[in-house]
Order: sequence, then structure tokens, then C-alpha cells
Amino acid sequence: MIESISGRIARFTHAAPDIGAHCYIIQASSGIFRRLRADQPGLIIVRRGVKRVSSNRIDLEAGPGTAIVLPINGEWTVINEIAAGGDYQAEALMFSPDLVDAYANAQLAALRDAATFLPDAEFQTALERAAHSLTKAGDAEQLRRHMLGEIILRLDALGLSLRAGGRESLHDRVRGLIGRDLASDWTADRVASSLGVSEATLRRKLAAAGTNLTEIIADMRMTRAVGLLQATELPINRVALEVGYESASKFAARFRERFGLSPRDIRIPAAEIARIGAEDDRIGAAAE
Repeated sequence: MIESISGRIARFTHAAPDIGAHCYIIQASSGIFRRLRADQPGLIIVRRGVKRVSSNRIDLEAGPGTAIVLPINGEWTVINEIAAGGDYQAEALMFSPDLVDAYANAQLAALRDAATFLPDAEFQTALERAAHSLTKAGDAEQLRRHMLGEIILRLDALGLSLRAGGRESLHDRVRGLIGRDLASDWTADRVASSLGVSEATLRRKLAAAGTNLTEIIADMRMTRAVGLLQATELPINRVALEVGYESASKFAARFRERFGLSPRDIRIPAAEIARIGAEDDRIGAAAE
């Protein structure tokens, strides 16, 4: 399903708590996003442009019509390339881990890394039903669960299980906790207390995983910011607030430092940014 604003295709996210979300992603400029981690399992169908996903095990490319399955807790370098003379567009379905546990076959091996496939007509119809159930306000929660559960079962049938592999680590638990309220002030004391561990244990186990609490919070905020910029029409200053930055300029600087492009690059084509900059320069020169 595609929505529009003033005649143009619009970004959107329709979410149902503890079930999942349907998103329409639009990215105006090509970009490389390194070390993106999936805190929920997801399915992305490219509609325009090209998506590349790589890790130390895989190197995938997906053009229009191709689906990419992203298992939970995976980490990749993701490249979204705009189409010639256009943008990058994709649909995404995200699944609650609890919903996956309820529907996925526990006997199947969990998918270890991202994978691609071409959805057939039946799969595409099931996707449309699932997306519609998240969009339609009157649909009952149980119906939404079944609609998204059907996608989980269809992925099982393709050997693409969304189940989490292995035991949940403390690192995973920290990310799950912080993700519930990303803009909040998460201190080590608060996180440790919420998870029932000591601060020393928290720091030691995160260090053993090659990270720390500050890095996790910054990473999750930037990853969430990418999603909000790609799949909502929220103003950039509101996106900054949603991920814990009161200053939009500090948010933009941190975003550029992390990804090598500005939040505005996600929303506005490079040629349009250059035109706006040139107009600003002319206005400034005329005022002198």
C-alpha cells in the first residue's frame, strides 16, 4: 500500500505494539550505513533503486521486486542506491520477537545472516494483507497477529526462519531495554538495576562483547534516526527529539559523523540541496 501527500508518494510507518510495523521508505540520496544492527527481525522489499547488504559472511544485492530478510541481532553495512533520476524506495515489515516466537517453527534452524528471495504472487498477496491489517484502524489485534504470523510461516517454508539464534546475551537485553524509551536518560545504574545485575557486571560483560553503554545508546539513537528519516514525515528537529537530542544541530553533526551524510540528505535530493544553497548564497550577497 502506498500513501501520498499533495500528490507525491509519502513516507509512513504504521505500527501495532507487540505485533509489528509496516513502513514505506524513501531515501532521496544514495548512502552507506555501516554497522547497522537489527533489533527486530524484518523483511524489506525494494521498490526503486538498489539495496546492498554485506557482512563478513555475505554480500547481497537487491533490485526492484527483490526481498531481503534481516534476522534479529544481525549487523551489516547497508548501501541504498537511488534509481537514475529518482530516489530509493522500499517497503518493510518489522516483526515483534514475541510474535516470531509464537508463530515460527521452533524445530527450524534460525537464519544466521541476511538473505534474499523473489516473492511469488501468493507471498505478495499475503504481504498486502499483512500491511493492510496494520493500516486499517478497525482490525482486531488477533487478526493483525495472524496476518503477520502468516508471513512468518511463509518464511519458515522458504527456510528463512526469523527465530533468534542462541541465548539472549546481556548486550541484547540492554538494547531491548533502551529501545523501549530511546530518548530517556539511561545511566549505568538505571540499566543495571532494571536488568537485575550490578554495574560492575554490566560493564564487564559489555566490554567482553567489545562495546559499552555509551556506544550502545549512541548507536541505537542513530539507527532509529535513520528509520525515522526514511519512513516518517516528521520534521528533522522532531526526529532529533525522538532519539534524545534537544539540539537539532548537535543531532545533525552526530548523524553526519556516524554515517557521512546529513539528515537532510535522506529527505532532499543532492541537486535540490545544491540549488537551495546557491539561492541562500545569492540572497546573502544581495543583502550585503
